[in-house]
Amino acid sequence: MKKLFRSVSAAAVAAAAALSLGLGSGPAVADPAPAPVPAPADIPVPTTPEQLLEQISRYAPPVSFTNPLQGSGPKQLVTFGDSFTAIAGKNGSRGEEPGQLPWTFNCSTDMDNWPKVAARQANVSLGDWSCNGMGGAPLVQLVAYLESAIFYGDIGPGTKDVALMYGGMDTFQWIDTAGLVFGSQPTTPVFDAMMAYVKQRVETVAPGAKVTLLSYPELANGDDICFANVSPAVIERYLPGVTVPDFPEITAKVTVPGAKHIQESLRDNIKHAADVNGLGFVDMYQATIGHGPCNPVPAERYTVGVVDTQVSTMPNHPTFTGSEAMGKIFAQQVYNR
Repeated sequence: MKKLFRSVSAAAVAAAAALSLGLGSGPAVADPAPAPVPAPADIPVPTTPEQLLEQISRYAPPVSFTNPLQGSGPKQLVTFGDSFTAIAGKNGSRGEEPGQLPWTFNCSTDMDNWPKVAARQANVSLGDWSCNGMGGAPLVQLVAYLESAIFYGDIGPGTKDVALMYGGMDTFQWIDTAGLVFGSQPTTPVFDAMMAYVKQRVETVAPGAKVTLLSYPELANGDDICFANVSPAVIERYLPGVTVPDFPEITAKVTVPGAKHIQESLRDNIKHAADVNGLGFVDMYQATIGHGPCNPVPAERYTVGVVDTQVSTMPNHPTFTGSEAMGKIFAQQVYNR
């Protein structure tokens, strides 16, 4: 197994380099289109971490590095996730932290996203490897970023926690979620195997570190989806220099039967992967129920729809308030702080 880990590491890092031009935050977009990858139907489904590693080796070109770049040493907390974690965008005045390596240069992360809030709350060092679009290339991409974090030195002896809010863009995760929506079990073992790989790889380089999965925050209130909350502040934000008379916030809401069940199934599939692999789990969905775009109080919305009075870096993503709340929820549940 150790030999297989070593043989895959360079290939996974190479995949990150190849994908970096098509993924990441970019200058002003949320989730750029991922680079082309083999269609899921053309990829033999792995059922074990070993088979998953073999698939990664097959689809990522091998490469070797003789002069590795290094960070300042292992971080106590290392995080991975897509744009719900990174929330890198250009709306508002918040700053961004650039990606750590040349091939993750466009993986900037918001300076006040939930990992950074959690690290400050718990007083721990942080390696934030979240990236807008992570998971758009299934199988290879998460492993590529994990290997990059190890390659950089952020995961190693001294790392205590590795946390992932991951799966929202991963095809195989959604296939498994569909199995829960229409049945009682995940459809395939791929997502579980991927999380097993993460656990085994982390244990190899950071013995004693705990891996924790997080579910996503609420977007739909039951089956109701509030895709717009319009107020004078919203109009003036999008039309600078235009002043409009004051009026109560107007909510555009649609009812989508099954929306609640889909959210719950997404949560349940992530929890299932945590349970079968002995990982920690933070139910961010449950902790944020009632704080989605349908909350009538703007300051209490942790996520927004397409347009909202509350400020966020991207539509259909966490608000500034939501990122702070999620960071505190994670710190309280994992560090009791």
